[in-house]
Amino acid sequence: MRLLHACPPSCKRLPIDADTGGTAERRLRALELVDQMVAGGMRRLDALKAIGLPRSTYYDWRGAFQRGGAKALKPRSTRPRTVRRRRWTDADDQAVLKLRGKRPHMGKAKLQAMLAKDGVRLSVSTVGRIISRAIADGRIQPASFCEGRIKPKRRRRFDGAWADRWEYGDKAQAPGELVQVDHMTYSRDGRTLKEFRAVCPVSKFMATRVFSRATANNAKRFLAAMVEAMPFPVASIQVDGGSEFMADFEQACEDRRIPLRVLPPRRPQWNGCVERANRSARIEFWSLYDGPLTVADIAPRLAEHEFFHNYQRPHWALDCRTPNEYLVEIEEHACPESQSSERS
Repeated sequence: MRLLHACPPSCKRLPIDADTGGTAERRLRALELVDQMVAGGMRRLDALKAIGLPRSTYYDWRGAFQRGGAKALKPRSTRPRTVRRRRWTDADDQAVLKLRGKRPHMGKAKLQAMLAKDGVRLSVSTVGRIISRAIADGRIQPASFCEGRIKPKRRRRFDGAWADRWEYGDKAQAPGELVQVDHMTYSRDGRTLKEFRAVCPVSKFMATRVFSRATANNAKRFLAAMVEAMPFPVASIQVDGGSEFMADFEQACEDRRIPLRVLPPRRPQWNGCVERANRSARIEFWSLYDGPLTVADIAPRLAEHEFFHNYQRPHWALDCRTPNEYLVEIEEHACPESQSSERS
């Protein structure tokens, strides 16, 4: 009885399903590998399993190669045979754009309601498609131009930058992961202060500093204070798209090798932990503070509030424990596991 090796190590799990350039060559290489293994005495099904290629896909590729050669192995277009076409008339288009010209600040829902009163029956989605197509063609301007904007707002690009876009589903699993950072404004008697805040969503541990302005340089200074105040290493940071978290702040994160994740626009709910802490600060600190509104006077009082939050204030999310008690309990549970692993 002759024993055969399943597959050379270089043949296993080829990237045959990639849609980048060279897909036809990779598929042809997969067919050749299967033929080589079959010629060496291996069953075809075992060869397909060895390289991770479904049997139906293999026969599709082999049939295409037999009919048209290597060119037939290129991915086929996924464009549908029938595409959606516009279902409104030129009169509907003119009616929507005429009303939009009179009310450029209104959205599609309000325009649709006003058009319905004039006898133009269109859905909200159709009105939105008409407006979007007109904006793309340059016939009208976005509603943001009514607020004084001169140029269209561009989506932030992260090519080559240290910061990266936050992806839906990212969630902190341990203290120090995705520490949420934000700033809030407090005004009284014509004076305004900016309070930067960082909250760990797992342990609820908080760090705060107050400044006169929310600039990137002040955010950089807060980053240094936050890293020093946190009782655990800061693995990554999550911020909104504010300008104070660009430039110097982003460079400081890169210098410290701390990954920076930026939330999409208009998504404060994904920064909910620090947003809730801002609300608690307005109630528990700023509403009770009656001293002078200067950085020198507020800084020590804010430090006392930070200590109270981290070491004395119970949190419902932590089963009425303080953040410090939660961290101590985690460390106590982790010690026996580390000791047992060292003994083993």
